[in-house]
Amino acid sequence: MRPLDGVKVVEAASYVTGPFAALALADLGASVVKVEPPRGDPMRRFGLRHHEDGVGLAFAAINRNKTSVTLDLKTAAGLDRLHELLATADVFITNWRPAVAARLGLTPDAVRRRHPRLVWIRLSGYGQDGPLANFPAFDSIVQARSGLVAQTGEPPRLVPGYLVDKVTAMTATQSVLAGLVQRERSPAGAGAVVDVSMLDSMAYFLGPDLLGDHIVVGEPEPGVARHIAAARPLRTKDGWIVLSPVSGTQMKGALGAVGHPEWGEQLRTAATATGMIERFYELMDSVLATRTTADWEHAFAQADVPASAVLSYADHLADPQVASNETYREVDDPALGRVRILRYPALFDGAPTETDGLPVPPGGDVP
Repeated sequence: MRPLDGVKVVEAASYVTGPFAALALADLGASVVKVEPPRGDPMRRFGLRHHEDGVGLAFAAINRNKTSVTLDLKTAAGLDRLHELLATADVFITNWRPAVAARLGLTPDAVRRRHPRLVWIRLSGYGQDGPLANFPAFDSIVQARSGLVAQTGEPPRLVPGYLVDKVTAMTATQSVLAGLVQRERSPAGAGAVVDVSMLDSMAYFLGPDLLGDHIVVGEPEPGVARHIAAARPLRTKDGWIVLSPVSGTQMKGALGAVGHPEWGEQLRTAATATGMIERFYELMDSVLATRTTADWEHAFAQADVPASAVLSYADHLADPQVASNETYREVDDPALGRVRILRYPALFDGAPTETDGLPVPPGGDVP
C-alpha cells in the first residue's frame, strides 16, 4: 500500500520540522528529493554522530527514504537546478526565514507563475510577517513562547524531544495532503502557498489545555491546567507507574486494587473536582511504594484501571505490544550498519504502507 505513490516532493529544509514532514510523506509512498546546501543540512553535524562516517544520529532518524542533491541556491546554476526539480514536483517544503526566500527570488507570485500546480509549504518559526517573523526560532524557544514551559511546574522545565518541531511537522504533513486535495478539486488544478508556523502549530496543539482556562473572554481562569497537571507518575517499590482513572468507576476500582476502598469517602468530600483528583494521587502515593511495578500493573489490570509502568526507550522497544504491532523493523544501512526503522503509524485496510526503503542519503561536502 503506497497512498502517495506518484507524488513528488522537493524538500529544501534543515534540522527537524521540514525533514520530518517530508519523512512522513516518504513513508506514505511519496518520492522525496532533499535539497541540501554545499555543507549539507546542519543536522548532519548536530548532536551525537555515528563513529565511522560522522553522520548525526538524529539526522539519520528523520532523513531516510529520501534521495539527496547538493545545490548552492545562492548561485544562478543552483537556482536553475532547483526550478528543474520543481517543474515536475507536486510539493515543495521549505523552512527558511521569510527573508531568505525573498532574497532567492522565490516569492509566492513568482513560484505560482512558474509552477502553478505546486503545493508549497512554507514552514517558519513565527509566520511570514509580524514583529518576530525574521527572528530565529527553535523548539525550546517556541515551547517558552507558546505557554507550554510555564505549565510544567516550578521551576519550569522544557519538554525534551523536539516536541514543537514534530508537532509542526505533522501539521505540515496534514497541510500538504489538504493542499493536494484542494488542487484536485480546483477546476484549474491550481496549487497553493501554505504557511505553517511553529508558534501557530503549538498554539493549536495546546488548544484543549490553553483554551480550557481561557476560552471564555474576560472570566477568571477556572483551573483546567491545574486539574490536568494533577496526574503524575507515582513511585513503586522498584520504579514508577502512571495511573489514569477517568471515571468514578475506575477511581473506585483503583482504591479497591490497593486495598483501601474506604478512601472513597475522603474523595467524595472534596470541595472541587480538582481537589478530589489531587487527593486521589496523594493517597495512591502513600501506598504504591510497598509493591513492585509489575505487581501493581497486574492488580490495576484486574480492576480494569488504566495503568502503565514508566518504560525507558529500551523497555519500550522490548514491549510485547510494540512487537505485536510491528512498530519497528531492522534493516541494513550501508553507512550505519544494522538500524531500526519505524513504519508509518497508520494501517490501510490492515496493512502498513510500503516505501522505497532508501537508506540515509550520503551528504555532499560535509566535514
